[in-house]
Amino acid sequence: MLYLHHVPISENMANVVQVLQMCSAFQQIGIDVTLAVPTKFKNMTESEMRRIICVKIGTPPDFKIKHFPHFTIRGRFRGIGAYFGAKGFIKDNSDFDYCFARSPIMAHLAINAGMKTIYESHGITINTKSKLMDYFYRQLLLRDAQSSNMILFVAISQALANLWNKKGIPSDKTLILHDGFPANDYKKIIPQSIARKMLGIISDNKIVAYAGSLYKDRGIESILKLAKTFPDVTFYVVGGPEKNKLYYEQESVRLKLNNVFFTGHISPCKVKNYLFAADVLLMLWTQKTPTINICSPLKAFEYMASGRVIVGQAFPTIKEILTDEQNALLSKPDSYGELEKQLQKALLLQYPNELADNARKLAFEKYSWQKRTRHILDALKRNN
Repeated sequence: MLYLHHVPISENMANVVQVLQMCSAFQQIGIDVTLAVPTKFKNMTESEMRRIICVKIGTPPDFKIKHFPHFTIRGRFRGIGAYFGAKGFIKDNSDFDYCFARSPIMAHLAINAGMKTIYESHGITINTKSKLMDYFYRQLLLRDAQSSNMILFVAISQALANLWNKKGIPSDKTLILHDGFPANDYKKIIPQSIARKMLGIISDNKIVAYAGSLYKDRGIESILKLAKTFPDVTFYVVGGPEKNKLYYEQESVRLKLNNVFFTGHISPCKVKNYLFAADVLLMLWTQKTPTINICSPLKAFEYMASGRVIVGQAFPTIKEILTDEQNALLSKPDSYGELEKQLQKALLLQYPNELADNARKLAFEKYSWQKRTRHILDALKRNN
């Protein structure tokens, strides 16, 4: 399998981590995988790329890694820039059984080269910066989906699949698969006391952790309000970008909060230490989060696998994964009052408890990367 991606692996983006984990999982279930990615550094060696991958996922890649030129003009036109580099790569490397892609133009190249292509969609909007380019990409994808060479269309939620099917993606090619987590990283639970020691946390206070982006549409203000309401609880906020981290740090100082700590961006493979160190894990978004009604957030599955109590919001796609009072405590979206009540309830729970155990069990039963890739492999076998 060729996994043809359009984003350099050096980028600190969730989609890069997801692609790397998928390549590793495909390799682990017996598929010979080659990941091809753009790079602006012509002389980047394979060993350097492997070092970057190791930092992101915690282990050296067991799949092949290739790169092609990434042409940009002052940092713009990155999608098209990846297209021309990938076109040259495919011309010399078309002898794969399958090509996997998350970009319509990458998939288009593979389809035109006669390759059996699997496309994975993470949203209904493809280009967020240009409505014209978004329309172009969507029409390209809808047309290519009719080709016999596009053999599978993977959607990361039922809600997203429904939207694409209404637009014309064939339902018989559609496979609904939420995202996943690296099972090996979570197979053995790190005891809370050891996880805290690893992180240099000496407090015995209850810890509430949030891991994810700090964008303005994520509801980070709610964490600050919760910290004020629960002064004896320590809050750890794990993630970036750096300028947003600095903004919220200044806000916590302005509010005279001394129980909120911002770690900034941390290598994805090390985030689990904060999850194991916590008593409660917060999942936050708002109605302004562009993809909230169709997404499948990586952190949800890592939270579940960590065996910690999850407090989150009952957005539609979250309810495709979690059930209130069964494996999580969910509040109405954008209801701070309910969120506060659910956190209060979670902080009273002791370990072990049924909520956390149910979430962890479900994660390993359905949502590991290996389970996900096996579902894709089974679908390919059925199609053949």
